[in-house]
Amino acid sequence: MFNTAYGTMYYVDDMAASIKFYSSHFGIKPSHESEAWTEFSIGGHNLCLHAKDPEQTYKTNGVLIFHAKGVKNLFGKMQNEGVKVSGLHEVHPGAWSFHAYDLTGNEISIYGEP
Repeated sequence: MFNTAYGTMYYVDDMAASIKFYSSHFGIKPSHESEAWTEFSIGGHNLCLHAKDPEQTYKTNGVLIFHAKGVKNLFGKMQNEGVKVSGLHEVHPGAWSFHAYDLTGNEISIYGEP
């Protein structure tokens, strides 16, 4: 079902301060940078920073992002199998995402082609 991981995501309070933190203390530079989403490519794995929405609450642990094809079908399949899933949406044209949760409530993000 999954053969690659896209990266690991952390929700951050202040994107600019977080970019500065990772750049200055870990010596890495963003491969993509915006107010909402920033990526640092590290050996084929992406450290992804996602700006927090002030209307939501977040756990402080990282979120593994699996890369997949057929994201919309996978959402329906997991839902039918009783896996807790949420947030199916188009991230940008041709790329969809949703969240799945393991038995402890740990979040896993699924991202890729619709």
